[in-house]
Amino acid sequence: MKKLALLICTTFVVFSCKDGKKEAIENNDSNDTISSIHIEPTQEDVGLWSGVFVADSVDYEKGDNWSIRNRISIIIQKINNDNTVEGYSVSAGNIRPFKGDLVKEGNSRYVMANEPGDHKYDGTFKFNISENDDSIYGTWISKRKDLPVLSRKFSLKKTEFIYNPKNILVQPKYGTDEEYADEYDNIDWVNSKKEKYDEMDGEEYFIYVNRAASDEIYKINGSTQKLTEKQLKNLHKLDLEIIRNTIYARHGYTFANRGARQFFDNVNWYVPLYANVEDKLSPTEKENIALLKRFEKYATDNYQQYGR
Repeated sequence: MKKLALLICTTFVVFSCKDGKKEAIENNDSNDTISSIHIEPTQEDVGLWSGVFVADSVDYEKGDNWSIRNRISIIIQKINNDNTVEGYSVSAGNIRPFKGDLVKEGNSRYVMANEPGDHKYDGTFKFNISENDDSIYGTWISKRKDLPVLSRKFSLKKTEFIYNPKNILVQPKYGTDEEYADEYDNIDWVNSKKEKYDEMDGEEYFIYVNRAASDEIYKINGSTQKLTEKQLKNLHKLDLEIIRNTIYARHGYTFANRGARQFFDNVNWYVPLYANVEDKLSPTEKENIALLKRFEKYATDNYQQYGR
């Protein structure tokens, strides 16, 4: 299943408080990014490619405050006559410009481009452009060696962002006849909660539990219909958050909050492009967001234990 890599890092293991050993990753930091500059796509852009941005080289001793995979968009705005390239990337709440060179070797073309280096998560891109421009693939190398993620890899498809209010989360299926739902897609893996499990021989044992969403996140669309209190009153807080954030995701909002973006990293229609989409929301969406936020204040969460 696609969550295998994530499960490896977030399997919740019983541990003893006596020796202080913690085998499970607890990460309550909701924002691991920096403030973004604001760049808007234009009609003159050469191309937009989007897909998954996966941690390739990680120094685990430098902390667990990082994401295995994020969604990334790379936009090339200009290829100048001297083969210099200008563009920007959008990922995890950051919109960062880059400049570099288009290098041609036989029938192949690749880009070497640098982000400015004045922000924590800046780095260097090296990626090939397919012969028909429909995909790019390559690596990003961090300019900082004191951070956990030293490099990421990506293989992105060329796309065109089109807002579609009917886009909705779909629960993945697996099995020969796709008869089983991927239950792990409903889980908030970022914001774990520690609960006492048992006490033996003077030692206290704890487990990590996680918020679980219901299947309503696949049914309720806050962009196409005006939501009612009746629809929302029995939902858990995580349900409400995901339904609200799906409205933003449809408009190409890039989430700085890891707890929010984890539900969209593997969604094919999700293309992060903007740091602010307030001016793009419809009147219905604005009303629904306000209603969802009101219910979120008083809603509770459903915590469950997950692991292998």
